Formats: sequence, C-alpha cells, structure tokens
Amino acid sequence: MSAIALEITPPAQKSVRPSRTVEGIVPAASARSGFVDLTRAVAILLMLQGHTLHTVLASDARTGTAFYIWSFLRGLTACMFLLLSGFAFTFATRRHWVDHLTLSPTIGRRLRRFGFFLLLGYALHFPMAKLAHLYGMSEERWRSFLVVDVLQCIAVMLILLQGLVLVTRTPRRYASVAAVGCLAIVALTPAMWRFDWTGPLPVGLAAYLSPATGSLFPLFPWGAYVLLGAVLGDLYMRRGAIDVASFGNRVLLPGGVGLVALSIVGASMPLAPLGPTDFWLTSPNQFLLRAGLVLLVLGALAHISQRISRQPYVVQALAQESLTVYAIHLCIVYGSVWNVGLRQLVGPTLRVIPALGCIVVVWGAMALLASAWHWCKHREPGAAKWVRLGVSGLLLGTLI
Repeated sequence: MSAIALEITPPAQKSVRPSRTVEGIVPAASARSGFVDLTRAVAILLMLQGHTLHTVLASDARTGTAFYIWSFLRGLTACMFLLLSGFAFTFATRRHWVDHLTLSPTIGRRLRRFGFFLLLGYALHFPMAKLAHLYGMSEERWRSFLVVDVLQCIAVMLILLQGLVLVTRTPRRYASVAAVGCLAIVALTPAMWRFDWTGPLPVGLAAYLSPATGSLFPLFPWGAYVLLGAVLGDLYMRRGAIDVASFGNRVLLPGGVGLVALSIVGASMPLAPLGPTDFWLTSPNQFLLRAGLVLLVLGALAHISQRISRQPYVVQALAQESLTVYAIHLCIVYGSVWNVGLRQLVGPTLRVIPALGCIVVVWGAMALLASAWHWCKHREPGAAKWVRLGVSGLLLGTLI
C-alpha cells in the first residue's frame, strides 16, 4: 500500500460568508482541526511501520496468530488513508463552499494538484532507468507502469468529488450522491472484477476498474472508501467541527459498531444476490468490516484529540506533509529507478526486534524530514521553491 491522506489545501483568498444553502456549522477558515491532523499523522505512522516491517521481516518469522492479526490490521491502513482523503476534501471544501460552485482559479489550482498526484503515482512506478529505454519496452513492463496505486485512485476520486460539488450545488445533495456512489461501487465490485476490461478498453483504463492488470487499488472497491470519507466529512462539518467528542460518540463509534455488525450478519447469511464473491476481495461484507473498524479507530482518536490542548509540531508536520513523506518513504523502503532501498539492501532477513528497530529509524527519519520541510515551506518559502526545482531537475536529469 500505500495509501495516504493527502493534504487538500484550502483556498488562500479571502473567505466568503456562506449563504443559507450551506447547512450546518462552518468554522473559520483559520481554525485547523486537531482531530484531522491527529488522524492523518497516526495513519502516516501506521503506513510507515506496515511497509517497513513487510519489507525487512524474515520469512520464517511471518507465522503465528500475532503476525496474522498484524497483517489484517495492516490492511486497514489503506482504507483509513482513502477515507481520510475524502474526509479532508469535504472538510476543506465546506469551509469555502461558495468558492467551489463555479469554475475559477481556485478550482484550477486544486485540479492541478490532483493532476500532480496522478503523475506522481505513475512516476513512482517508472519502470526504466532512462526515458529512451521506454521505446521497445516489453508489454509486462508497460503493465507494471500502468498499474493503479493509491495515489492514482485518490487523484481520480478527488477529481470526481470536485465535479460532484459543481453538479450538486449544495452540501446536502453532495453528501447524498456521494453516499449513493459509495454503495454502488461496493455493490458493483464483484461484477467489475469478473469482467475482462482489457478487451473493450486500453490497459491503462482497464487498470482502474479491476486488479486483472496488476492494479493494487482499482476504483472498485477502493474508491468507495473515499466516498464514505466525503460523507463523514460532511457530517463532521454539520455536527462535530466544534464538539469532536460528540461527533465520535454520535457518528463514528455507533457507525463503526453498526457496520461491523452488518458485516458479521451478512457473512453468515447464505444469500448471494451479487453472485459469487470472495470475502477478502470482493464481498460487500469485507468493505463493511474494514470501514467499521476504521470508524472505531477514528472514534477513539476523536476523544484523544480533545485531550490534547496543543498538537505537537511533529504531528502537524506529518499530517500536512503527508504527500512528501509518502513519496520519499516509498523510495527508502522499496527503492526506485533513482536509488536502492531497504528491499534491496536488507530484504526479508531481520528477526522481530531488529525489524522493530528499523521501524523506529524510519519513523524518526520521516518525522525529521516532515518537520524540516514544513518549517522551510512556511518560514523560507523562497528557499523551498528552489529546493523543489532543484530536486525535480536532478531526478529528471538522471532519466535523460
């Protein structure tokens, strides 16, 4: 995985007073949510430990109940990242809803950012050390390049959400359509996976609809988590933006219990109205279970966030620099066309204690990176701009 709760930067222009069509409480644009930052920072740390341990833990240590429980819980990290991406989109959009109802420079900047997510997702899977080597590349390498990972999934879903804002016009209709879309994706996943999309569609498009071409995060079912997050973000802005603990008690915790219960009941029933399904891959019950558990985690974090009077700087940095941390840690853990990583240098050779030590090192390195970069962006924006240009030029230059 990967999945990451990416920063959806709110507009920098002056705030527009919301009209009566914007239901609920819309907090001041300057007020950041400690709950949102905390959940995103926790998701980042969970992602880092999951990728690192999966890469360096020795094969003969991957046995026993504890490992299988860890493997299941690790799978929830991707669900949490996708859900938080939709949540963050709605959180940012509802604070400036009127600014997003017509095509404008604000929307243009947002779409360019989503487009960057898309390009970065493909860049992280770049299959050759030189651009010239793309000519004559084998079909297998093209497929590996065109697989849909979490960044592409998030980018496409956020673009769809932005279109949904333009079409629905009001937060209530936006949330209603997002909820229907979530249910539709979950219900259609078994059929979408059974159909061979490489016949009627190019491989690059078929990769978004099923894992048949090697995609890790096709829109079915993973896009449903983004839409669920969008719905929860709307509920949060209506009811919980001021009283986060109440939001946890009234929405997240009971919602989580309800989804888990529905999953258990659904899995025990002999009916199969959607045709044959695999519980861990295409079954709606699997979505209900994972989504329910994520909601329970978020409910607990809602209460924890209220007990922290001031978020530590590193928490804010990890939350707001999640894209940078995501991209850099993938290169560190898995390697890339630019460098070798832990997979090549260490591989699955470490026992449990050394592997845990490796996680601590990666945590520390990424916390330091996020903090330094966050400070540089806000205190020395000119220097940050040159750093971006320099790094981009260096990476591109090595491919030419």
